[in-house]
Amino acid sequence: MAAESHENDGREEALMGTETPRKERPQGFLQRFSVPIVFTLFVVLRAADRVLAKRVTNALLNPTYNLVLWNLIWPLAIQIITLGYMIPYIFVLRNAGHKQYSWKFLLPGNPLASSMGPVPLCQLALFSIGDQIQVSMQGPPGAYISQTMQSVMTNLNVFWVALLAAIFLGTRYRQVHYIGCILVMLSILVGLSTKISANDCSFRGMQDDMCLTAYKGNDGLFHPLSTGAAVLWFGMFLFSIMPGAAGNVYKQWVLQGRDVDIIYATWWSGNFQVVWGWVCLPLLWVKLPGQDLQPSDTLDAIGNTFSCMFGSIPHTGDESCGVSPAPMFWFAIYLMFNMSFNVLMLWLTKHLSATWATIATVLCLDLTNILGMVPFLAGGGAEKMSLNDWLATILASIALWVYNMEKEKIPNKHVKEVDLCCEDMETIDMSDSASDSEFDSTGN
Repeated sequence: MAAESHENDGREEALMGTETPRKERPQGFLQRFSVPIVFTLFVVLRAADRVLAKRVTNALLNPTYNLVLWNLIWPLAIQIITLGYMIPYIFVLRNAGHKQYSWKFLLPGNPLASSMGPVPLCQLALFSIGDQIQVSMQGPPGAYISQTMQSVMTNLNVFWVALLAAIFLGTRYRQVHYIGCILVMLSILVGLSTKISANDCSFRGMQDDMCLTAYKGNDGLFHPLSTGAAVLWFGMFLFSIMPGAAGNVYKQWVLQGRDVDIIYATWWSGNFQVVWGWVCLPLLWVKLPGQDLQPSDTLDAIGNTFSCMFGSIPHTGDESCGVSPAPMFWFAIYLMFNMSFNVLMLWLTKHLSATWATIATVLCLDLTNILGMVPFLAGGGAEKMSLNDWLATILASIALWVYNMEKEKIPNKHVKEVDLCCEDMETIDMSDSASDSEFDSTGN
């Protein structure tokens, strides 16, 4: 018996000796560098998107035309582009062996919509309501505010996203995050400092870009705004930032909490955005500078907008529409950039955080100012960047670098909802879980 026991022990030792430890599968290039690749594409596409949107807005100029464009035409057009993107997406997944992906993937209540099963449509409906309010309010003033000023004011989004994420998601920031946000605010002041101190709105001052309230039209000339118009347009643009910030924080909560498929979320939130666009249609009847429309004239306004988009001049004063190529040409190109950057924005929000993606947008807007100097992209509204603009761009880039020195922290109560997307990223650090009751925005 002793010999048999010895023999068994030897056999067990031999088996244990020959057992090879399981090795972790090495990450591929795309998986390892997914964040830098997605971030780089996001910055370039977002910047081009803003420049092209500004060009189209400048061409339409009339507040009524821009409200029709951004509330009725754009939501529907971007959904058509998104559908053209989703069909190949499903086809590729199906060919890769995921037979569960079929045309039913697009249907509501799809259990593949997230790792936790079907996603309530009400959640996806709320995805886009903040975006549509923001777009609606930025449409009319967009033609009367310079590209640089738009970028500067949009950077205030950082403050609202950080504040809302701290309140509703419990995100906790460290010293470098506060410093990064402060640097963003300082970059805004640096960019505006000369215009604020001089504010020379004489003809020469406008040509030297020293007037705070002047804008450059598609005709290549600077046009001053009256005090009332400046307060209205700048106020509308600034107020529009908050609903967009709230929407970004809400997207992080849903995407990370349920590990929602990004393409599915893009599709259904876009469907509801078409509805929200129609809900915002009554803005056409609000009296604005250059807009005094009665509800009975709504159909005529829609027809005139399409006429302008195709390069015709519906009425006297709409001469900005008569450009070549027509505004519709640039709008079609814009749609491709817009759809792509929105998908990448959701990816960054899901795998990192809304605050991180917003800080990254600062760098996008800096590149927007640079691309806004190129007449081929910006048209007659192309403007050269001043020394202050360049310094603000550098400062905002440093802010992004500083912000990323440490990771945000989210309370542990959110881990059980988010760990599924973290496993997809393969960035879980189990050593921290025993000593720290929080996890960072990348899932560690």
